Amino acid sequence: MTSFDGFPQSGLDFLSSLGTKDKAWFDKNRKQYQAEVVAPAKAYVAAMGEALGGAGFVNIVAEPKTNGSIAPINNDLRFSPDATPYKDHLMFRFWEGPTKKTAPTLMVRLHPTDGVGFATAMALADTTRWRSLVDDDSTGGPLARDLAKLVKATKCDVVGDELKKVPKPFDPDHPRGDLLRHKGFQARWIKPTPKLITKPGFVDWCTKELTKVGDVHRWFVENLS
Repeated sequence: MTSFDGFPQSGLDFLSSLGTKDKAWFDKNRKQYQAEVVAPAKAYVAAMGEALGGAGFVNIVAEPKTNGSIAPINNDLRFSPDATPYKDHLMFRFWEGPTKKTAPTLMVRLHPTDGVGFATAMALADTTRWRSLVDDDSTGGPLARDLAKLVKATKCDVVGDELKKVPKPFDPDHPRGDLLRHKGFQARWIKPTPKLITKPGFVDWCTKELTKVGDVHRWFVENLS
């Protein structure tokens, strides 16, 4: 694995145009994709794993491969038949826990010009335990306070509250009723794409953003992973 030197501008330009291309074009230009997009993406994942580990995410998993920490570049047309064949951005996932699908996760969505998105996410597969933890003042109170600090710091959107009402048997006026309505959890925000994206310092910039979710992420690791 080579060290991360930034995403080359030629690779970013390739990625920006990819959303308008078909499979024939992609196959013809696959070598460029591998060299200028995939290779730096793998180096980025390896560098982020080291940086996040040093920033307090002690058991973070960073797998520098597609379907590891790097999402596939192709769109799944089974679920989005009107989508273009390929994405114009890269999606990265880093997780703490034995099972990637259900572990507390940090996410980075990288678009060459339209912004870099950050998120902390949790599947909440066991909603009974989630609601018990949220209801309990000793565990739900700290989560609500940490989440309020995160919202203030990042102006993030908190999504996953799919239930229209607070579920029974909880009080409809529960002080954390908004969290009780969640069937999944994600807090996400976006920052303008920095010029630093082409430099090694992009890793430190991303790590600094993700440390803002540290308290919320660790709550999920300690209570639900």
